[in-house]
Amino acid sequence: MKIPRLTFLLCCIPALLAEPAISAPAATELKSAVNWSDFLARHDLVWDSAPAKWDEGAFIGNGLLGAMIYADGTNPLQWDIGRSDVADRGDRIGIGNFALKLPRPVVKSSLRLDLWNAEARGTLTTEQGQVNWRSFTHASDLVNIIELTAPAGAPLPLIVFNHAPAVPARLTYQKAAIPANELNPDATLGATNGVNWCLQSFKAGGGYVVAWTERADAPGRRLFYFTVDYTAKDTPNPAKAVADVLASADAKLNDLVESHRAWWHTYYPQSFLSIPDTRMESFYWIQMYKLAAATRADRPAIDLMGPWFRSTPWPRIWWNLNIQLTYWPVYAANRLALGESLTRMIDADRENLINNVPSAWRIDAAAIGRSSPYNGVRPVGDGTTVGERGNLTWTLHNYWLQYRYSGDEIMLKDRLYPILKRAIGYYLHLLAPGPDGKLHLPVSISPEYPKNAPDTNYDLSLLTWGLQTLLATDARFDLHDPLAETWRTTLANLTPFSVDDHGFMVGKGVPFDQSHRHFSHLFMVYPLHLIDPQSATARPLIEKSVDHWLSMKTALRGYSFTGASAMSAWLGRKTDVVPYLDQFLEFREGKTTTRFPVRANTMYTEAGPVIETPLSGAATIHEIVLQSWSMQTFGTHIRVFPAVPDNWKDVSFDKLLAEGAFEVSAVRRDGKTRCVQITSLAGAPCRVSTSLEGKIVASGIREFKITTDTENNQPVTVID
Repeated sequence: MKIPRLTFLLCCIPALLAEPAISAPAATELKSAVNWSDFLARHDLVWDSAPAKWDEGAFIGNGLLGAMIYADGTNPLQWDIGRSDVADRGDRIGIGNFALKLPRPVVKSSLRLDLWNAEARGTLTTEQGQVNWRSFTHASDLVNIIELTAPAGAPLPLIVFNHAPAVPARLTYQKAAIPANELNPDATLGATNGVNWCLQSFKAGGGYVVAWTERADAPGRRLFYFTVDYTAKDTPNPAKAVADVLASADAKLNDLVESHRAWWHTYYPQSFLSIPDTRMESFYWIQMYKLAAATRADRPAIDLMGPWFRSTPWPRIWWNLNIQLTYWPVYAANRLALGESLTRMIDADRENLINNVPSAWRIDAAAIGRSSPYNGVRPVGDGTTVGERGNLTWTLHNYWLQYRYSGDEIMLKDRLYPILKRAIGYYLHLLAPGPDGKLHLPVSISPEYPKNAPDTNYDLSLLTWGLQTLLATDARFDLHDPLAETWRTTLANLTPFSVDDHGFMVGKGVPFDQSHRHFSHLFMVYPLHLIDPQSATARPLIEKSVDHWLSMKTALRGYSFTGASAMSAWLGRKTDVVPYLDQFLEFREGKTTTRFPVRANTMYTEAGPVIETPLSGAATIHEIVLQSWSMQTFGTHIRVFPAVPDNWKDVSFDKLLAEGAFEVSAVRRDGKTRCVQITSLAGAPCRVSTSLEGKIVASGIREFKITTDTENNQPVTVID
């Protein structure tokens, strides 16, 4: 049955709407009129000299192929080649780069990353003249393109391929010796039909091919095309890579540019957000670009790097925080197609997730350890050894968010529910009754905290959320699941969260007494929303716990501050949300407010790239302007501008998503909420809290009840 779109508009009278981007000329519907080219141009990354390293470079990509563009000190410019699924024995490896070579030194250069058109362009000036260039990874086709132009008499650069040895990234980073049985054969170079190629096979099976060619398109103009083909098991063959390059080289460049831009020009307007902090607004839109450059619905899930490989000790997927935070911004941003790369990977890896648990438990359980290749293979223990227990359950919370923001009931019933049963089934095998009559979990790891504990709050939070979600889903579809009574009994008899004078502990007998970047001991607070901050008894405990975590600063990292800002937003601490984000965003060469702030190009590195941190920052901005969590499993409580600081006088957003599949648009002018428009995409009910003042008009296909209430010690208007 097709569910109609149901829209209602909330406005104060009079509605003073001066912003041209979103306005309501009549009290019937908010209208968006964004000049996207001009709007995004003010957020382009711009360099007045060539960036000198990976974490300063311009990045391009299409969810599989990509390149990082920068000058490394010997080359005036180079394209580090990336393809996000190229792996040997489950680990990502480097491929190489294409470097520009000029006969004279560069005396001046410039570079711009054009977000709207998803292309990088710039100039290189020598004493012989100026070379102009632009480059993009085609939005759909598996090809990267570089266009070089120069005035008459000025030499065009040569482009040279530099192959990277196919060696284990983690061992190389650690400067460890590579065992002889892990050494791959040397690469093979060749040419076919005017296309050069480099074939790298792996001793363990599979390999990749880089292929490239040039076209002298016109006097003073040259086009360069390159691609990477990869096979996981079979012996690589240059044929496909050669064909892909030729298909693009034989096409008209204008046709490639047009189809490439068409994809991106459709992508951006899926939602809109504008805030008065220009730096933070720019950061947000660069993350929206980064997401679509890093993944697509039918392309690999994002690991710690996306298609931009760099030296790293973490060359695979990490399941104890990284992949979850990476996908947080896609939901409220109404870019759910990108989130499908994660849910489809989980679906595809189902059998391996089952086989990760001890064989006797495979009838009803599934799990995953700390890290894995894209196939989800990482065995877990039976509880007799210490391990991380909840990584699959936490990842399935992302799956749950994909469902909640889309309203796709088939996804919930046929895809998520069965694998969530197994993730909770793994926990059920681990539980054992204690002398107190409660059910307890064995000694486990609260992700990366240095002290292990039984009954970690990390595990208890995830287990509680999973049990509640299974029971609610069973009731929603009237499934009469034979395990429902077990889930209900388990929930009733589960040991409570461990608490001491400082708030929530790591686990039973283990206080949170060391600075730590993870907030896994606070999962019942965020992101699972198991404890109500509006409760007079729960709120002091929440605030004490959050403050205690943040009071020990030495081990805090970038995502500690994005998490702190998000929790502050959830608590309505609107004076804290921007300062915490500022601590993450404040990058100054040689002077930082945190040890690991966001880098100059908005990438983030510690020992290696960790893409989740800046992306979680974009999700935190959503929490400031729009929240929709509820204490009921299938409830939706939409909060508009819940934590916007007082000095953000003008804020607007269009078609952001709320849980329950609601599109929400809103306008704040001169520090006042003026209008809110909500469209139900799935026909679900919701509750709305806003700071609208004066006489409120709520118009739609039914009557609305308008009352006043208090949230986070602030008066709000509530519409039911």
